[in-house]
Amino acid sequence: MSVEIFDFEMLTESQIGIIFSRLAEAPKLYETEDMKVKEVAVKLFNPHMTLYVVEYDEDTKVAFGYVKNELDPSLSEWGYSSLDLMMGLGFEMDLYFENRVIDFEGNIDDKEVLDV
Repeated sequence: MSVEIFDFEMLTESQIGIIFSRLAEAPKLYETEDMKVKEVAVKLFNPHMTLYVVEYDEDTKVAFGYVKNELDPSLSEWGYSSLDLMMGLGFEMDLYFENRVIDFEGNIDDKEVLDV
């Protein structure tokens, strides 16, 4: 896997490396399609939105996940996001967010609690 180093002010080279190493372990796009509860590979956030990535395509750098609108949670939804775009918009990674799962409604829980 080659990691392209981006010129983003908010992320260090080390943080970018961590993000892409975790994404490399994430399921490929559509692999968790039939699962009601999915493991979160990476949590990215900025003051207005949080992206919980559950699937990732290394070639296109497109992620599938739940985007929580922090300003108006009723606008939160599942969808596809360009990681280049998200990080270019100032999204950062929650380095301490691990072993969590998310359900269809966007509820987050510990992986062990749901025994996934």
